[in-house]
Amino acid sequence: REFLLANRDMGCLPVALSLLASFQSAVAILGVPAEIFRFGTEYWFLGCSYFLGLLIPAHIFIPVFYRLRITSTYEYLELRFNKTVRVLGTITFIFQMVIYMGVVLYAPALALNAVTGFDLWSAVLTMGLVCTLYTTLGGLKAVIWTDVFQTLVM
Repeated sequence: REFLLANRDMGCLPVALSLLASFQSAVAILGVPAEIFRFGTEYWFLGCSYFLGLLIPAHIFIPVFYRLRITSTYEYLELRFNKTVRVLGTITFIFQMVIYMGVVLYAPALALNAVTGFDLWSAVLTMGLVCTLYTTLGGLKAVIWTDVFQTLVM
């Protein structure tokens, strides 16, 4: 409970800032300005769709999860359907995250390499090890507070 849920005692502001940092990866920070430069303000439509796409789950799904006292959508999949659906959803998410993490680690390492000359693959490995270490030692609280710091820096 402490490691995965931070004892359910984190305040609203740190959790909100952590969620904000989660949606703003290094890929977005590095890629969005280039996208807007190349294609213009049509990127604005994506921002509008995010706004709508976040309002609907916040008002429909989150209250259901809160009332059921579940901690993940996978628990809901098992309650609603069966364990097979939960496992398939989990496998799909893990596959997607492995690919995403590769990009998310590579993008800032590439920027670090371009600015400092630090070896590209050493940067990828160092960032991955540091993040794994503080997450392992501190659990969700460490992740939330790191995200708060990241949001303030951004």
